Amino acid sequence: MMNRFAELLYWAGRYVERAGNHARLIDINYHMRHELYGQQEREYIWERLIESTGSIARFEELYSNINAGTNELTVLHFLTFERSNVNSIFNCVQHARNNIRTLRQLVPGELWEVINSFYLWLKDQNVSQVMLQAPHLFYQRIREWATLFSGAVDAAMVREQEWDFIQTGKFVERVDNTLRIVNTVHKQIVRESESESDHYNRTAALLKSVGGFEAFRRLYAANMTFEYALAFMLQNSTFPHSVQYSLDTLVSHINQIGLPNRDHVTLDERVSDLVDAIKAVVGPIRSGHIHLEDAALGHLVYLSNQLGGAVSAAFFQNIHVGA
Repeated sequence: MMNRFAELLYWAGRYVERAGNHARLIDINYHMRHELYGQQEREYIWERLIESTGSIARFEELYSNINAGTNELTVLHFLTFERSNVNSIFNCVQHARNNIRTLRQLVPGELWEVINSFYLWLKDQNVSQVMLQAPHLFYQRIREWATLFSGAVDAAMVREQEWDFIQTGKFVERVDNTLRIVNTVHKQIVRESESESDHYNRTAALLKSVGGFEAFRRLYAANMTFEYALAFMLQNSTFPHSVQYSLDTLVSHINQIGLPNRDHVTLDERVSDLVDAIKAVVGPIRSGHIHLEDAALGHLVYLSNQLGGAVSAAFFQNIHVGA
């Protein structure tokens, strides 16, 4: 497969996964804000929400010199519709649509129909309309579109390189998303004195931000603590959004593709080193016995960002920097 086509598939997988991840994160934090924060902390939740998406520098660049500041409307617009924010949901969907349109002869028609309909619906929305209707229904709709695209990929694509490249992008993005969320919430819980109810609410929000609340409760119903939740999100080998599961699945897809012009070689050395480095931190964790410093989680976020670049470098001649 031409490197350019492979790159477009890889980034289509990343972009759609990112759009769904951000929609879930916004939805959960927006609708749990009263449980998570007091009246005096309302700006704080918006800052933390932007930090979780990795776009804090761009937000400050856009809004630091105007009166709007960090508030509900500016943050929802920035994360959802802002054209100059490369990580906004609109930009992710638009880029994914452009990639699939270029590849229409290589992918099933269902993928184009889903992503094109998704884009046409989203481009007619704005933050004022979102606030007039229920924001929960709006972000739930985005999550449904992202899930529909993922379902079309799994249901209609032949299990050849095209499918593996989309899945590779999907799970690179998932590792990065989970680690960013964990890092942000860890800062909040460790650095702030909280009541037991506050601790519970932040732990619940953490799990719901990756769709893991119900799965966690099935395994640890009597241990609803941040330490157990952190171990679950980092190490669990069966939960699809955990770091461990995502890394294992990512490695299997890369091995299935194989590196171009390299006989009997699977993972690129740099990719393999980064996967091993992340697992070296995540692997030894035991549920309920975790003591990670902010620096360790920050380093994991750094490694996950490097992992995305290393995968691009291993497979594509023209490296696309996404976040």
